[in-house]
Amino acid sequence: MFSNPDFPALPARLRRLALALLIVGPLAAAHATQPIPAFAEVKAGTAPSVAVLLARDGTPLAERRVNPRVRRLEWVGLPHLSPALKEALLAAEDKRFFEHSGVDWRAFAGSLWHNLWYDRKRGASTLSMQLAGLLDPELALGRDGTPRRSIGQKWDQALAAQALEARWTKEQILEAYLNLAPFRGDLQGVHAASRAFFGKTPAELGRPEALVLAVLLRGPNAKADVVARRACVLAERIGSPSACGPAQRLADATLDRQHLGPRWELAPHLGRQLLQQPGERLVTTLDADVQRLTLAAVRRLGPGDAAAVVLDNASADVLAYVGAPDAAQADQAAILRSSGTLLLPFAYGIAVERRQITAATLLDDALSNHAPTAPDERIWVSARRALVENLAEPAASVLRLAGDQLPERLRLADLEVGRSGQADLGLIALAGLYRSLGSGGQWQAPRSVPGGERPARRLLKPEAGFIVGDILTEADTEGVPQPFVIRQFVPDGRETLVAGFSDRYTVVLWSAGARGVPAQANAAWHEILRGLHRSQPASRPAPPPGVVSSLVVFEPPVESPRKEWFIRGTEVERVALPRSLPRIAYPAAGMLVDAMALAGDPAYRIHFEGIRLPPGAWWRLNGDKVGNGNGTRGVGWRPVAGRHVLDLMAADGQVLDSVTFAVRAPLDSELSKPAEQQPDRQ
Repeated sequence: MFSNPDFPALPARLRRLALALLIVGPLAAAHATQPIPAFAEVKAGTAPSVAVLLARDGTPLAERRVNPRVRRLEWVGLPHLSPALKEALLAAEDKRFFEHSGVDWRAFAGSLWHNLWYDRKRGASTLSMQLAGLLDPELALGRDGTPRRSIGQKWDQALAAQALEARWTKEQILEAYLNLAPFRGDLQGVHAASRAFFGKTPAELGRPEALVLAVLLRGPNAKADVVARRACVLAERIGSPSACGPAQRLADATLDRQHLGPRWELAPHLGRQLLQQPGERLVTTLDADVQRLTLAAVRRLGPGDAAAVVLDNASADVLAYVGAPDAAQADQAAILRSSGTLLLPFAYGIAVERRQITAATLLDDALSNHAPTAPDERIWVSARRALVENLAEPAASVLRLAGDQLPERLRLADLEVGRSGQADLGLIALAGLYRSLGSGGQWQAPRSVPGGERPARRLLKPEAGFIVGDILTEADTEGVPQPFVIRQFVPDGRETLVAGFSDRYTVVLWSAGARGVPAQANAAWHEILRGLHRSQPASRPAPPPGVVSSLVVFEPPVESPRKEWFIRGTEVERVALPRSLPRIAYPAAGMLVDAMALAGDPAYRIHFEGIRLPPGAWWRLNGDKVGNGNGTRGVGWRPVAGRHVLDLMAADGQVLDSVTFAVRAPLDSELSKPAEQQPDRQ
């Protein structure tokens, strides 16, 4: 039986040992009791090394590699594997796969005989034996990490393969092997290999690709020329010599130039925020078509940074999140940046809601803001015009009227904002605020992942929200109102922030770069919103029941007569110039008071002065009442070093004016006492 002229005669003891192994092997393997996991257990436990972000309809939007130790994609079922790949694999690794029961004893005996005589070992592992080694690394590697090739090691693999075949079907073994086998570097499984080498799915592989992958299994990290040579040998073996040339070219061109980038990059920045677990497939609220539309508009802005988000007004769901034009750029949508004047509409809304002003109320502004003139000349403008044109002095007056209500209302939206109306916000937070203006004043936390209760909170009453939205409604070149509300903040000529909404969507866009960006950003914002309404035109909202329209005439005619919206009960037909508003005359806003004279004069005081003060007015310093409650005369105060906020208050507690100033004074224990501990000695 062992006679072979190619080998010298074996010693009798070795001949008997080899004969015993070949005879007893099949019998012993039949009684193997190796612990073998179920196929379903292995499949479920083989998580991809990547996580995938999905749109609301399941469309993949982004992929993020989460497991850095291995590069593995989703498990691929046998019906979705290329027939050419299965043919090449069996021809290269286990041509009698469907005939043996885990061990090809004929090949095993030949390998044993060869290895007894030659230093260069020859394997005889079937696919079942190799899979057993993949499932249990102890069967695949020796103690020093080298492949197991000794007789005892092969015997362990054979027993495990027999146990595997007793529990799994042939189809399951073939499928699992192709999903677990290492191919090159950290690539594991045919799915990752097909994508990395050829940019294809396993179902799309042709014969040349199949040949390259099949021979890689013998030497995953072999040089490209070695792989090409082996692919040609395999092509001859399966009767397809014409595939040799294409396989050679593929090996040369792809093995060391792998495609390792993500498969999907529509929403990479949101993917980095949300994807954390290997194998995770996270469904979001994003709409794939809206994401594509928004990304295309942002990219058309050209060189520079840009970002945009889109919210659904009905649900506050995030429909699009573009953190930057390119995946490699930083996520600009998440960066907190100054909202500038974009929160002013809420201050106006609060003042309208509290019936402190109407859209037709006249506010004074410096004439020098409109034309070259003397600094102290004034002009009167309506609240509507002041908000549309973003006039600073009327805005300051309205902020004083809103007072503490502005930070209190915005705190309902989980934002901390000072009485100045300034806050650093990300794009989603800003979009959530503007959505509330288009949703009857109701705010809901924007969400990018479905689920979870989000109680609605009222920032403005519907009447006030409608009036502010109407003020900000865009008009065409002929002055006809359009169904879009837009507000733009331009801190300088190279950066801009645009926020606004229609009846169904809210869009916020930020851009920075070369000069001319504000106009380009405005155009991109309109492109997005018009694209959203391509199939369903936007419509203007209907006024809520508590709002009425009235024709307003200004006397003198500082503005043209017009129809204006009012909260019922505040409507007027004629608007006359009001008496000038009360204001703080001293100290001026931003003033530095030099009180170093305190050191030598215990009686030193500064006096708070106001003009046009109504009866009952009083002063509040750093939140505490000062003086005797009569604001019609100057109140003396012994200065304390530091920064201070002085409010002029009406008798009913309304803030009439407010300034922030600083004091430069000696720092000693007596002079640093709080104001209430330093009574006026006059």
